[in-house]
Amino acid sequence: MNQARKTAALWSSLSTRELAEQVQLTVKAHDARARALWAAVAEDQVLAARVRGALAGLKAEFRGHRDEVMWLLWVNQAQQHLTPAAATPARPEVEVPSVEEAPEEIALTTVPVDRGDSAPNRPTRDIPAMMFQEPPSASR
Repeated sequence: MNQARKTAALWSSLSTRELAEQVQLTVKAHDARARALWAAVAEDQVLAARVRGALAGLKAEFRGHRDEVMWLLWVNQAQQHLTPAAATPARPEVEVPSVEEAPEEIALTTVPVDRGDSAPNRPTRDIPAMMFQEPPSASR
């Protein structure tokens, strides 16, 4: 980890082009040293922002390249290492309305069904019927 902090300190003084080259080499390595380096870079907010910019440039550079998927995977992994866990937004809790709070158009109703036995009526939903449209290729 000490070596990673030294490297991160060195990266702070690099020009944008030199930083982009170093980021590309580190992304390509995607090893334990790289993960330690991403953790050290994430501690410095300014350097982390510069590295995220270099990663975005790297994504754009490899768009359309034959190895695009591989590079996008590596870049996304590096971006995840740079994003602190506290910064990732938590999923908001969604309240599910009860049957009594449901709008009238989808409210539960009881429909009498003559089944010939004494089974109780079950609640159903008033949902508009959907029409099925046959795909154009089936008519040929």
